Amino acid sequence: MATQVGDKALSGEWEEIGARVFEITEDVTMTFQGRSCNIADSEGKLVEKLGAEDGQVTRNVLAGYRCYIMKASVRFEKR
Repeated sequence: MATQVGDKALSGEWEEIGARVFEITEDVTMTFQGRSCNIADSEGKLVEKLGAEDGQVTRNVLAGYRCYIMKASVRFEKR
């Protein structure tokens, strides 16, 4: 079975992502390091913008949120 971009990250492993939108279906903890990550709530409003200047950061992300990742290492862990 072929894996898709983001599968490793969603299973809690570090994954290098070129560009991907993650639709968050349950509350998770995201660890991010890279160029860009915009976290939007269920209404599409920006919650937080992360970038290279932030270094490695960990954020709690709620079900219904979206994470827009560009050129980064990321992983998601269930809470």
